[in-house]
Amino acid sequence: MNCLLPKSFKFKQAKDLIRIGKDNDGGYLISKKDLLKSDFLLSLGICDDWSFEKDFINKNKIPLHAYDALLDYKFLRNLNISIVDKIKKIFSYNNFFKGTNIHFRKFVGINNNKEGFYTLSSVLKDLEFKAIFLKIDIEGSEYRILDSIISNHNKLSGLVIEFHDCDINLSKIEWFIKNFNLKLVHIHANNHGLVDLDKKIPLALELTFSKYCELNDQLELPHPLDMRNGNNREEINLEFLK
Repeated sequence: MNCLLPKSFKFKQAKDLIRIGKDNDGGYLISKKDLLKSDFLLSLGICDDWSFEKDFINKNKIPLHAYDALLDYKFLRNLNISIVDKIKKIFSYNNFFKGTNIHFRKFVGINNNKEGFYTLSSVLKDLEFKAIFLKIDIEGSEYRILDSIISNHNKLSGLVIEFHDCDINLSKIEWFIKNFNLKLVHIHANNHGLVDLDKKIPLALELTFSKYCELNDQLELPHPLDMRNGNNREEINLEFLK
């Protein structure tokens, strides 16, 4: 399936893209140089899949803070998978989140006086690191923290972010691309999301931004390392309006 993005989305691809995380859904393409220059990994939204975080840390052993208020043992026990897979998942969680790999059962996004809610600016303010790689998959709440990402760009080494409901939020994404100081270096459409056939816009887009990478004059979409999020669904091919 072919989809069209506005001309403002057009970008130059990073020369050193690598795939971090598991095959299909949960893996993202990022700059290898950004990964190696990072001194901290901040991950917002992990659900039951920390393959990106695990792969990243295996390649660059830096501290990790992961925020997801829904993830706990009850959540893992209630997953619609076999008993054996549940045991493996809980074992993997216990084995990974220890030491400097810390999971916080907190929400990051909206500023709220209830316990368990943090703003992104408050989280970043408490981190004394100079090259933070930021991964965001928070199911629509990403629009609430775009201002904070832009205002804290000097602390970031790279960003991978999943945008949801892109058909009705396209102008917000365009504004972010224009105002964010890091370079847009890759886009992939998540085929788990629907497609607005009238606008030819995918409803879920994964965008990668880089601080340190070298840019390639050749743009290849999908990239050879891209994978369909849903293996039994058609890949979404992206083109740009002229």
